[in-house]
Amino acid sequence: MFENVRHYEKSDIGLQRRNNEDSFLIVDQHSNHYNLQKYGMFFGVADGMGGHAAGEVASKMACEETVAAYYHDDCPFQNIGDDSELKMRKLEKAIWSAHNRIIDAAKEKKELRGMGTTLSVLVLTDEKALIAHIGDSRIYRYRKNSFERMTVDHTKNQALVDLGQVRPGRESSLYYGYILTQALGGYDDLAEVFTRVENVERGDVFLLCTDGFHDIVTDHEIEEILTANAPPQKTCDDLVQAAIRNGGNDDVTVIVVQL
Repeated sequence: MFENVRHYEKSDIGLQRRNNEDSFLIVDQHSNHYNLQKYGMFFGVADGMGGHAAGEVASKMACEETVAAYYHDDCPFQNIGDDSELKMRKLEKAIWSAHNRIIDAAKEKKELRGMGTTLSVLVLTDEKALIAHIGDSRIYRYRKNSFERMTVDHTKNQALVDLGQVRPGRESSLYYGYILTQALGGYDDLAEVFTRVENVERGDVFLLCTDGFHDIVTDHEIEEILTANAPPQKTCDDLVQAAIRNGGNDDVTVIVVQL
């Protein structure tokens, strides 16, 4: 499966920001220091928050710490028989490690206090796609003319949708905006990590993106671009240009993964 995976990634500061608080990290066929056969390929995107440069620090730390902890060759869950479940538990533990690392770093330096970040991770093995997620960055999948969001936002808007107080698709009209209910780091404790395991098929296309992209590019526009089935680099370029064309009021980061 790995030899068939193609990907491309792009991050843009947009039209109104002074610095880019997004980070991404990829472990692919060209990464020599990690056991891909055992743990799979890693794609992660994070959107930091905090004063000064704290957001940049948090998003970078989330990606780097999660990768380091996930690929660390230990066996913390030896009694789990299912290989995918073992990897998912390991990935979830790695994200908690990143959360604790961000909190510790914020305690050490006054200028980093309160920093936090979203994190959305896709791990591809020979047969499965493992998804782990915190915050409001997103992962989408396009498969055989079917377009689906694979993550659930951790926002006040989504919480109202979950309670049935707002109809799906009307979230953008809410007063709250996209206030996060969960993040790595920050001032609040992390309640849980959203996880999902899916079978993979040849031809699947995954999109990882920060809210600077999906807040201003509609799902319909995203689907149209993915439907074109262009090479990953052109797809990334088209996605970012769509965000810039629609206002570009935030950092924009996208990763396109084609199987």
